[in-house]
Amino acid sequence: MNVPNVLTIIRFFLVPAFAYAYLYARNIPASAIILAASGLTDFLDGFIARKYNLVTKWGTAFDPIADKFTQITVAFCIALSGYTTMWLIFGILVVKEVFMILGGIKLYKKGDIVMGANWYGKVATVMIYFVFLVLILFGTSLPEIVKYILFISVIGLSVFSFIRYAAVFVGMRKKLKELQ
Repeated sequence: MNVPNVLTIIRFFLVPAFAYAYLYARNIPASAIILAASGLTDFLDGFIARKYNLVTKWGTAFDPIADKFTQITVAFCIALSGYTTMWLIFGILVVKEVFMILGGIKLYKKGDIVMGANWYGKVATVMIYFVFLVLILFGTSLPEIVKYILFISVIGLSVFSFIRYAAVFVGMRKKLKELQ
């Protein structure tokens, strides 16, 4: 077990901590700090893994799962707190991730391939963390147009990322068929 993998495991534990702080304790500063810590550990595990050549199959598979688990949980919590548009984002994230997980499992079973993150997924993840933090910290005081722009940016980036990953998946699947 290396440092990047430990950081990924920590992110899994931060998810229920966030949900508790946000939904039950109603502690906005703690919720924001936990979410920021999750984003920071996400950045650090990838940076350390690449810089020090500590990339593992386990990390390649579980790092994005930790991200998605975080994003879906935070979207769910924010939606429960009264942001009805967040239900749409929650639904998009769930559908996107279910398809990506199923596709990833299929690639792994067919050719022992673990699909890692690409730039568009990283951009979407950073934007999602940013928007969620802004909504948690300033949501009630933001003008509706700002909230709308934030929601549209998350929806747009999530859909774009899903389309790009789907294209990569189809390309990898074709290559696997050619090799068989």
